[in-house]
Amino acid sequence: MNLLNFDSVLLDMDGTLLDGHFDDLFWNDWVAKAYAAKNGLALNHARQQVQSELHAVAGQIAWYDFDRWADHFGLDLESLQESGRSLIQCRPGTLALMDYLTDHNMPMILATNAHPKVLAFKLKAIQAKHPPFTAYFSDIITSHSFGSPKEALGFWQQFTEQTGINPARTALIDDNAKVLDAAKAYGIAGLIAISQPNSNQPPRPLLGYENVCYLNELITG
Repeated sequence: MNLLNFDSVLLDMDGTLLDGHFDDLFWNDWVAKAYAAKNGLALNHARQQVQSELHAVAGQIAWYDFDRWADHFGLDLESLQESGRSLIQCRPGTLALMDYLTDHNMPMILATNAHPKVLAFKLKAIQAKHPPFTAYFSDIITSHSFGSPKEALGFWQQFTEQTGINPARTALIDDNAKVLDAAKAYGIAGLIAISQPNSNQPPRPLLGYENVCYLNELITG
């Protein structure tokens, strides 16, 4: 897919621009260990309980509500994520594509489900390594400002009203099949999936969509 054929490009953050390794470790390992230690539970039991409760609201705005989970599990999640700051990094090819799109005057919007606290934390961490990072984007939007996740049509309706994008002239790059499905149903024309959001896991292509492993694969010419 040639991104230069569109009027704007929407980019997901976790697993698309940034390596999903941090998030997988955070929710699948660190939170479970902290919860086990706090409640005197066996690690396997704590991990099953955490994952069960997360799974119960998967795809809902509650899944992404950082403050909700901090209260629910009784954990200082802000300190916990701070301990892994060094693992927050761009995926290979991310900066190359954004430089390419910038050189061609292509507007880019960061569209994420990340909670505002998580978004601020990650942007600060990545800008310490790449100071111009946020300057690539004409807008940075979290679904929490709309009260609907990207998996819901309500998000795309509000997103279009706020940004003025033309869905038929817009491309979206994301690693979440349900997000891509919702965007497709709404009429976003260019849909590209990330096949390896976590650098420590094997690729897992999303069926029904054009897949790339690294964003620089979308550089043409």
